[in-house]
Amino acid sequence: LTPQQFLDGLALGQLTPGPLLMLAAFVGYEVGAIWGAVAAAVAVSLPSFILILSGLPVLERVKHLAWMKAALQGISPVMIGMIAVAVLRMLPYAIPDLVAGILAVGIVVAMGLWHLSPLPLMTGGAAMGLVLRARIF
Repeated sequence: LTPQQFLDGLALGQLTPGPLLMLAAFVGYEVGAIWGAVAAAVAVSLPSFILILSGLPVLERVKHLAWMKAALQGISPVMIGMIAVAVLRMLPYAIPDLVAGILAVGIVVAMGLWHLSPLPLMTGGAAMGLVLRARIF
């Protein structure tokens, strides 16, 4: 295995979503070059794709049943609660000080009031955070 082969396999593995497909593509590349990577990625992803595709007609029929609608209505608040708990647990790490908190609140308010795109606001917030931290330290 040459360094170039390793880098080629690693780059090919990065094209596939998820670590399992990346590993399969990498091993397939080492065994059979490009076609080995393609065959390995297809072999890993095709069974689940077929299962999901075959279950879609059943899902279409079941989603109109009253008990399924009730179950989905009950699941939605649970998911919102789980996401809220995860956000609250990550909050101390995401906003460690007052400066970061003020920037985060300002960005969220700007997004809500003026319907601005999040990417430029996050980039600007990161730049302002770096500038302010340089002044503090």
